[in-house]
Amino acid sequence: MTFARFALLAALVGCLASLPAPRGASAADRWVVYVNDRYGTTVSYPAPRFAMQPPPANDDGRTLIAADGAEILVFAAYNALDETLASRQASLNGPDYARTTYRAKGANWFVVSGTRDIGGVDSVFYEKYIFSRGGVIHSLVVTYPSALKGVYDPIVARVAGSFAGGD
Repeated sequence: MTFARFALLAALVGCLASLPAPRGASAADRWVVYVNDRYGTTVSYPAPRFAMQPPPANDDGRTLIAADGAEILVFAAYNALDETLASRQASLNGPDYARTTYRAKGANWFVVSGTRDIGGVDSVFYEKYIFSRGGVIHSLVVTYPSALKGVYDPIVARVAGSFAGGD
């Protein structure tokens, strides 16, 4: 990615991060932008609500954890298996995706969402994948207890809207 493209992407993500907090988010929620230096993946998130965990050894992304059980995973990897949107979508089936309620797709991305049991807690999951021209798959996975749907749906909408690949 050229510096000019990176600067433009950073400016756009900054604009998204400066939008007013959605309903359900407290006024104390300060949104910050995470940028993965290795792959260029970006996402904004409410920093006081989520604690960023240490980076993995390969620096492919980050895990953000909230005290109430919500979790955001943002990561990327080279598309070493030459997956397509269709093949990645087809791989997301089985018991973990049995209660899928929403799917959407675009030219280089798709979303799958629904509910599942996570550690004995009925939870909502939201997954978004972006296939970049640079041969990288950028991934966003958000989970939170279904009982907190009213709080997290607007937060997830904003997080997902800010999520971008690095090309």
